[in-house]
Order: sequence, then structure tokens, then C-alpha cells
Amino acid sequence: MRPPRPPRAAARARALLLAASAALAALSGACGGGQTQGEAFDPRWKDDGGARIAAFQQRFAGRPIPLGADVAVGVVAGPGPQRLVGVPLDGGPTWTFTHPLDARPAVAGSVVVGLGQGELFALDARTGKPLWQRNAGGRLRGAGDDGETTVVSLVSTTGTMSVVLAVNHEGLVLRQIEDSAAIGVPAVVGRYAFLPWDGRYVTVFDLQTGGEVARAALRIEVSRAFLLGGAVFFGGDAAATRLDAAIGRGAAGRASTARLPARELPGAPVWMTAGTEVLAPAASAEDRARIYARPRASGRPGFEGNRFVATYHRMAVGVVARSGELAWAQGGEADFVGGAAYAGGFALCDARGEISFFDAQGGAVVGRASLGLPVQACVVQADGLTAAAVARKTAEVAGRAAARGAQGGEEAAANVP
Repeated sequence: MRPPRPPRAAARARALLLAASAALAALSGACGGGQTQGEAFDPRWKDDGGARIAAFQQRFAGRPIPLGADVAVGVVAGPGPQRLVGVPLDGGPTWTFTHPLDARPAVAGSVVVGLGQGELFALDARTGKPLWQRNAGGRLRGAGDDGETTVVSLVSTTGTMSVVLAVNHEGLVLRQIEDSAAIGVPAVVGRYAFLPWDGRYVTVFDLQTGGEVARAALRIEVSRAFLLGGAVFFGGDAAATRLDAAIGRGAAGRASTARLPARELPGAPVWMTAGTEVLAPAASAEDRARIYARPRASGRPGFEGNRFVATYHRMAVGVVARSGELAWAQGGEADFVGGAAYAGGFALCDARGEISFFDAQGGAVVGRASLGLPVQACVVQADGLTAAAVARKTAEVAGRAAARGAQGGEEAAANVP
């Protein structure tokens, strides 16, 4: 345990109810208001041995966690107004949305969240349809979403404070939290927001009552909370801990944690960048050397298919997750700048705006999708996507192409004198 830090002069966890409406009254009427109870980000917190987070997990277990949209979203390259372009990975038309961007957009759950020139916005991830827009200062760190509520993490304009907004899909701000703690990328399920901070804590924050319900203290670096495959995870650069019955043992290093093996790879890629960082709209060298992995949502901690993939510019390398041995290598047509792991494979997005689907075990390219435009950055979310769904989509595309070819042949034959 690190020694306690001296008390901060800044107010801690000031959660303010910014809007009163019938919907919000129904949400919090039984609580008697929206003021914060206790100091949710107090580093002088007395460790309870994991008792409260374990008790919370028991109450939380079995709660349905919705799957997010399977989608790739790119920041369009080139001159002209900044644009986003998106495409559903399981089939569907592409969409575009024009808006200035001060940071890379976040894809979470069913939404895409962006911030530019003092305006924060959310789009439907599958269609690009605007859900809400509102004035906001600072810079975007990340977001979480459960299909009804979006929780956004910002760093203040001065860089000294964290601001967390909970906004419903109609654009109503349900909560605003401000604190001097560095709060990373959040997740949300129902009334509970999962807020990682200080590199080792995750506060479970009740959006109804405005207070800390429980706190997970972990032995891994943690700056991101995320939903994947119907489970909640807390993670950092090389490991992710699942919220399950073992979470109370996190401070002792005995939670359900999936860890990448120590392995030297070209470009020294990392799995997850720090959730407290603000990522630029354009991909950096670090984005071209990344690891994409999918921790198991249930059962023994580890990675789906016992594989992860590491990219280095145009190269993608499959790695055996338990041993670190190389399983396969594939070259691409352009630098890979984004991607995600799904059940049975990996979806990698390159600078041309092309998405390639790789089989996890052997590395074969089993399908493709396209944003239709070159991109300077790409964010991919593959929550419910499976290898079987990719195979069906590929077969449907091939069938349509064959039908068009046959029709063209018949028309050509009919025109022969």
C-alpha cells in the first residue's frame, strides 16, 4: 500500500444535480436530492479488506449488461472540415458526421462521443444520427454507455480538475462530478458508474444518490473501466480485472485478472493506453504499435481463444496468450491504426479506411468491411461480434456479388446478335 497523501485543498467529489425533470425526479425522488454523500475520491480512505466491493458485487451479479454496437469509426483524413465516418461491422451502410474535433472520439456501448470547439456531442454508433449536443469545456478522455445513459470523462480547461458528466440519451445531464483526482475512462450500468482513479482504485458511484457505494483497490495499473461481452472490467496497459465474486480480493492481487505475458514485440506495443490521457484526432506512432485482446467474460481469467494480436505499422502478429509464442503473421496494405478483438478473431482498421477480419487461430483474412475513405485515426468496438457472424456476412457479400455477375452475364448474352 502506498502512504496516504495529504488532504487536498480542492473539494472532493462535488456531484451536482444540474437539471430537474420528471424523468430525473423518478430516478432520484426516493433519495431526497442529488448531493454527494461522502468523499468518493478521498485517498485517505480506510481499506475495508474488499468487504464493500464484494458485497456490492453480490447485489450486482446477474444484472443484464447490454452489448455495445459492433462498429468502426474513423476520423477522415485530408483537407476540409473534420468528419467522422462509421460502418457497422456486421453489415449496414456507412455514415458521416461533420464536426470539429479537439480529441479522438470515443466509442462506447451504443454511442460515439466527441468534443470540439466547446461542444460535446453524442451520435448513435450504428447510424451516425445525432442524439444530443451541449456546451462543454475541457478535453475528452473517454466515455461509457449502457444504452440509456452515457458517462463522459473530461479533463478541465486548466488541466487541474476532472469532470464527469452523466447524460441520458435525450441530452439531459443527470449528474456532474468535479474532483482534483485524475479520473480515467468510465463505465456505467444502470444507476452505477464505475470510475477509475489514482491508477489503482475504482469507485462505484451511485448516480441516484450521488455517493460512493463501494471501492475496488487493485494491484494492477487501472485507468479504464469498460463493458465487454456482458461483463464489467477494470484495466490498464497490460491487464484487466473482471468484476466477479473474486473482486474483493483485488488488493491482495487475487482478483480475476487477465494478464498479457511478458514478450518483446516490434514497437513495444501496449494493450490499453492510459485512460487519463487525451488522444489526438490523428493516430500517433503508438497507435501503429498496439495490442488487441479480449479478456474472458466468464470462467477462468484469460483471453478468448488464447490469442491476442500485436500490430506494427502494416504488420499484424498473432500471439499465444498463455505462452507468448508467435502463432502467425500477416502483412497489410497500409498502416493499422485501430482495431478490436472479437470472439474468434480480430478486426483491424487501416489508414485506407479498410477493416480486415483475421481468424484468431491461423491469421487468415476471413472478411472485410470499408469506411469508404482514408482515415487519420480509427476506433473499433466489437462487443457482440463473433467469427460466425463474420462468416455469414462474408458469404452474403459473396452471394450478392455472384448474383450480380450472373445477371450481368445473362444481359450480355441477351445482347449478342
